Amino acid sequence: MRLRILSPIMAIVLIVCASATAVQGKEKEITLNDLTDKSINLENLGRLEGLGNGYDEKARQTLITGYFVTSYKYNDNGVAHGHGNEDHFGQDPANTKNFGFNTFTLGFNKRFSDHVWGAASVEIGRHDGGTETELHTGEVHLIAPIGNGIDFTLGKFLSPVSFEQEDAPLMLQATHSLVYQFASPAEMTGLMVTYPFLENLEVRGVVFNGWNQQEDNNSSKSLAFQVAYAPTRWLDAKLSYLWGAEQANNTSDPRQVVDGVITVRPWKGWLFGVEMAYGVDQNQSVTVPRTDAEWLSGQATAHYDWSRFFGTTARYSFYDDNNARPDIHPTQARTMHEVTFAPAFHLFPDFFGFRGYGVIPRTDHRISGVDLRLEYRRDWIDEGIARGFFTDAAGNKKSDRNTVIAEVVFSF
Repeated sequence: MRLRILSPIMAIVLIVCASATAVQGKEKEITLNDLTDKSINLENLGRLEGLGNGYDEKARQTLITGYFVTSYKYNDNGVAHGHGNEDHFGQDPANTKNFGFNTFTLGFNKRFSDHVWGAASVEIGRHDGGTETELHTGEVHLIAPIGNGIDFTLGKFLSPVSFEQEDAPLMLQATHSLVYQFASPAEMTGLMVTYPFLENLEVRGVVFNGWNQQEDNNSSKSLAFQVAYAPTRWLDAKLSYLWGAEQANNTSDPRQVVDGVITVRPWKGWLFGVEMAYGVDQNQSVTVPRTDAEWLSGQATAHYDWSRFFGTTARYSFYDDNNARPDIHPTQARTMHEVTFAPAFHLFPDFFGFRGYGVIPRTDHRISGVDLRLEYRRDWIDEGIARGFFTDAAGNKKSDRNTVIAEVVFSF
C-alpha cells in the first residue's frame, strides 16, 4: 500500500511535534512604530487575509492591498479541458504565444479590536480561455479570550494545507506544482478553529463545503485537522488530515487525505520545501470497479537567493494516479511529472518585508514589491491505456508539454 511510502515522513513530523517544549515568554507585540514603509511584516499587518496578533490604534485602520500579474507565455502542446485547482497557466491551448494581463486582486483588512477583525479580496483573472471575477477570500475572525486565544475564522479563506500558496506574490515561480493542483484544496469555505498551545505549536480544525474541483459534493461537508510545529527558526513542519465526500450525488464514499509538509532554511539564502500527500477515494477506482482509488503525490522545491535582487528556484513534483481517480478527465490510470526551473529578479525588494511559508511564520522568505520571473517547465505523463492528456496544434494526442513563461508580479 502506498501509505507505507508516506509513513516515514509522517513519523518524522509526529516525532517533531511530540518533542515540543514550552517556550519562555511571549512574542513582543508589533506596532506601526516598529515598522517602516520598506519593511512591513505581512504576518502581522495582514496582506489580503490579514494574519496577525497585536496592533496599536493606527494599525486598526482599514488596509487596502493587492497585486496584478502580466506575462508572456509560450507552449508547444496544450490542455483542452479543465482539471484540478484553478491555474491560470495550466489550461492553455496548444501553440500558445501570448502576452497577457492575467490576474488582478484587490483586498482590504479591518481590525476593530484584538478580538474582532475581518478581511476580503476580489480577483479578476483569465481562466480556461475566458475572464472570471471571483470573490477570492472573505473571512471574519473572532478571537475568544480563552487560554492563549481561540481563533474562530468564518467565511472563505486560503487552505492551510500545502507548502505552496495561491497568491502570486507568495510564490517562488509562475506555476503551481502537481501536488498543489490535485492533492489538496486551494480554498476552503466554512469554519476554521485555531488554537496555539505555544508560540511555536498550534492545532486547527476545519469544516468546509468541499474542494471545489470538477464534481464536488458540496452538500456534504468536508473536515480537516492539522498540527503545526516550528521547533527552530529554520524548520517548520505541519501534518494535515482531510476527510469528506467529493463526488457529486454520492455521500457514502468519502475521500481521505494525509498531507505532510516540511520547510527548512538551513543556511542563509537557502529555502527547501518537501510535501507528500496520500489519498484514498473510497470505492471510486476506475481501473478496478468497486475498489478504492488510491493516489500519491509529492513535490520537492529548492530556492537560493544569490542576492537581494536575484534568486533561482528548482522544483520537481508528481501525481501517481494508477487507480484512476474519477474527477480527473479523461479518466484513466496515469502518473504525471513536472520539473520547473525559475530565475526571479526582485526589482523592488523588501517592500513587503518577509512572509512565513509555514502556518507558524518561522521559515520565511523575502517578498518583493515587483518581481520579474522567468520559468521553464516540462510536463510529461505516463498513461496506462490511451495516450494524450495534451494535444498539439493539429489535434494530435501528446504525453508531454514544454512551457516558457515570463511574468511580472506587481504588489501594492
